[in-house]
Amino acid sequence: MTGKQKTLLGASIFFLLAFCYMLVKPLLAHWVSLPGIPGGPYGKAVPLFGFTFFYLAYVRGWKSTLYFALFMLVFAWGCEDLSIHTGFPYGHYYYSNQLGFKLDQAPVMLGVLYFGLLVIGPLFTSNLLAEGTFFGNTKNLKRLLFASFIGSILVAGFDMLIDPVDATRLGEWVWTINHHTGYYGIPYINYLGYLICFTPIFFIYGLINRKVNAQPQGPVTLPIAALPLLFYFLNFVLYGLAAPGGVDLVGCFTIVFPLTLTADKLLKYFSQNKTATVG
Repeated sequence: MTGKQKTLLGASIFFLLAFCYMLVKPLLAHWVSLPGIPGGPYGKAVPLFGFTFFYLAYVRGWKSTLYFALFMLVFAWGCEDLSIHTGFPYGHYYYSNQLGFKLDQAPVMLGVLYFGLLVIGPLFTSNLLAEGTFFGNTKNLKRLLFASFIGSILVAGFDMLIDPVDATRLGEWVWTINHHTGYYGIPYINYLGYLICFTPIFFIYGLINRKVNAQPQGPVTLPIAALPLLFYFLNFVLYGLAAPGGVDLVGCFTIVFPLTLTADKLLKYFSQNKTATVG
């Protein structure tokens, strides 16, 4: 592995460790007072974005990652702002001031959170579940669309763990005039909205990879390939510990169960490809 490859992979691991620090800090609060990550809501988003950005840059290349990140920053804000004004696709709600500066009615940081939090775990999980490959099949558009749809289902399931914490408990956004709000005050249409938005998100990312001929920037061994799945599981732990009663059980079905299946697929993939260097 070259110096550039080590630097790129090391940057992703650094931000993953920073995220782990965010996870263990409240758990150790009774015994030791550790400093928080500066920057308020922006600072907390940095480890999420940093890990996802540098990891994708390592396994898919700079062009693919830059295009995808810029697309997400715009698309995520647009979906949220449209929903605030019209109720489509997520339902009716508004954001408090906890997520920082707003452009129109939606915080600009939403794109950062979409990219950093919701993409990487469901992306590689859906690739392995739908296609049995780590990188995904970008040549067959029907298979790409199917994998994208599976990824959107995983994102919706992940959000079933996030919303009861960030919305219901912390009040980062507030639901207003919605029908069928039986899940911790969250409208069911919200989860349909993730299918509507993330299926094209993952599909477009696959098309980007196809367009730029995305390739790993270095060897991708089993431990390296397991990093996004570890990140996905750590988010389950983070939100499961803070969630209202019963939500952690929901997360067992929407996150832990798919991850268990994915681990088996990943082991099989690397038993046939000891070191993956091509998509």
